[in-house]
Parts: sequence; C-alpha cells; structure tokens
Amino acid sequence: MIKLPTPTLYLRSDKRKKNGRMPLYIRFPRIDGEEPKYPMGIDLLPEEWDDKTKEPIDDALKLIIEKELTRIRTRIYNVLVNGEKLTKTCLREIVANEEPKDPGDASFYEYFDKYVLERRQAGKMTRSTEKGYDTTRRALKEFREKIRIKDIDAKFINDFERFLIKRGREHGLGDVLGTRANRLKHVRTIVLDIERRGIPIKNPYRTRECEVPKAAENDTFLEYDELKRMYQLLGLDAEIGSTEFRVLVMFLFSCAVGIRLSDALCITWGALDVTQETIIVHLIPKKGDKPWKRNREVHIPLSTFGERMIEWIAADDDGIPLSQVERENRMFRISSASTVNPTLKKLAKMAGIDKNLTYHASRRTFATLTAAEGADTYTIKNYLGHSSVTMSERYMKWSKQLALESAEKNHLIDIKKIVHRTKKKK
Repeated sequence: MIKLPTPTLYLRSDKRKKNGRMPLYIRFPRIDGEEPKYPMGIDLLPEEWDDKTKEPIDDALKLIIEKELTRIRTRIYNVLVNGEKLTKTCLREIVANEEPKDPGDASFYEYFDKYVLERRQAGKMTRSTEKGYDTTRRALKEFREKIRIKDIDAKFINDFERFLIKRGREHGLGDVLGTRANRLKHVRTIVLDIERRGIPIKNPYRTRECEVPKAAENDTFLEYDELKRMYQLLGLDAEIGSTEFRVLVMFLFSCAVGIRLSDALCITWGALDVTQETIIVHLIPKKGDKPWKRNREVHIPLSTFGERMIEWIAADDDGIPLSQVERENRMFRISSASTVNPTLKKLAKMAGIDKNLTYHASRRTFATLTAAEGADTYTIKNYLGHSSVTMSERYMKWSKQLALESAEKNHLIDIKKIVHRTKKKK
C-alpha cells in the first residue's frame, strides 16, 4: 500500500507584501533532516485565512486550493508507485506544476546507482557482487561519459561489447569471455530494473536483438600429482612469512577441507573442534551467504593432509602448538583478497602447472579428490555446505588420470563376482 506524505498549508508572515497579502506555502514531512516548504502561487490576506482549519474562508478559494492539492497528491502517488524516490527537488517540481521531464533524458548511471544502493540496503547484494557492479560502471564510464536512458538500444549494447573486446586486447588480456559476460549481464539487469519501474526503455534483450554471451565454466582442479607439486613449494620457493607462502598454505588448506575464499579469509582457530580424535572444521552461515550455496552449519573432518597443513600454518605463527593458539585469532595472515588469485597464478607457474588457477579451484579439488577416494555425493554435499546434491555435482570433475587411479583401487566391476556364480553343467 502506497503511503502518501501528509502536507500542511500555512501563510508566510515573514514574507508579507506591501499590500498586506502573504504567500500560501505547503510544507511536507522531513526529508534528509529538512522540512521541504514551497509556495503555492497564491497570496492571501490574514482575514481570508482560517489558521485553525488551515484553509481559506472563501468557499470558491477552498475549491481552487483543494483542486491544487489533489493534483499534487496525484503526482506524488505516481512517483511512489513507479518506485522512484521522493526527493526535495521532485516535490518542488510537483508543487510548481512543472511539466515532467522526458524520462528518457534521465541518466542511466542514476538508475544504475539506485539499483545497487537499494539491493545493498535490502541485504540482497554481497560486497563482492557490489564490487563487480562498480567495475561495470567504470567500464561504462570509460566507454561513454554520459548515457541517457533513451541511448540504450541494440546498437549501444553491441558497441559496448566491441569496446570491451578491444580494451581487453589493448591491455594484453585478449577477449576474456567471463569478464565480458559479467559486464553485459549487469547492464541487462539495470535495463530490466528500469523497465520494472515503469520507465520507457528499449530492451534489446527482451526482443532478442542482444544476448549475454555464456562464459565458459572454469572446471579447473588439481590432480594428485599437481597438488603434490604445489605442496613441494612450501618453505622452498615459497618462504615462510612471504605472501606466496601465506596464499599457498591457505589454498592447500582449502584443498583439504573445501572452504570458500570468503571463509578462509575470516576463519579463526576457534573453528577447529579439537575435542574429538578427528579434528572437525566447524563453519556457520555468514550474513550475505546465498541459501542455495550454504544454508546450514558445516562440519568437515580434517584429513591427514589437512592436519599437515595445520602444521605449516602454525609455522607462520611462530610455531605455536594448536593447543596454545588464541582461538579468536584468524588462521591466515592475508591482508587483501585481491592478491590471492594473481599469487596463485604465479605459484602455479612455479610448480609447472599450466592451468588457469583461481582460489575456487581448491573447492573443486576437494570435491573431486574426495569423491575419487570413495565418498558419496550426499556426504560431499554436506562437506561443501550445499543445499542440493545437484549443486555439489558441479564441483566433481573427472579426468584420465583419475580414471587410471580408480582402476588401481579396483573401483571397477569385478568379473569374478559375476563369473564365479555360474558353474558349468556337466
């Protein structure tokens, strides 16, 4: 239900004219700490105004003012029903009965910022997603400083996409499909939001004149041999206390337990439950976690590989034993998340691994190798904290090397279990 602000009318005695008349003003409830006050364009003598009822004494004048108030309320209602913010500037234009501007002349950036702000205030946009939108806004600004709503059409979208490709090549990055897809996906979201607000806009996505390219899914994970090569960098190429060392131990720990970068950056020693024979990593949902990705507490048993990584983590903390660490202290000393993926790419090159390694590869590595060791999908789902098995299956990959290792473990149909049951009749 739309709730309209309740204005009040009053005479401005401080603006009395020489003929004794005073301007009639309309006052609205506070906006940003101030009460908006605007002239109605009508001057009255004090004896023509009933200050108790806040209306003129003359019936004909009453009708004129009531008609004007109805016009103002209608304009305010239209603003609110379209999901727009009622600002002081907007109220001034309404009271002055200025013709509404062509909505197509409004800045596209204004609605871009409005969407991001509203989603963030509603708790529906994580900080990482907001950073992505900031990157898209900067790219748009680099492409075109001023963009009106009426500028959006198929040609604009296609020109912007060509600009992204050209810029990537000029920076030596080539055409990064995933980055391009994210930028165009954000633009499409803003266009749809402007449509939702009832503002006329050409939507080339709805007419299928334009489409957001599908980015190739990053299926990167580490085989056992590659994991071994990364591990062998510890203490040698990646010296204790260096950024390379700290990123590497955090990445390898996540390979052992399957946690996300956001979890790894804030996990404390208190998340390790050491009361059982097997150490359990205990995580609880954080604010901003998407429910389909994690909607419950997670308990992950620490493997022997994970236990070994604890020893390396402690080595960066003056070798303090696990029983003596401050449980509220963070496990990893990473100052900025932005350094993680570039450092991983450097480490992968040092280890001779020709893969597009990102931190999320640790989560796929955990799921894939845990499945290869015989864990069922339901168990892996619970380790990863997913709400569905389908989501977890996307993390489990396969390769020729894993097929060979599976054969060595006899994870195949045994012909003896079939043949020995059938005896030849004499």
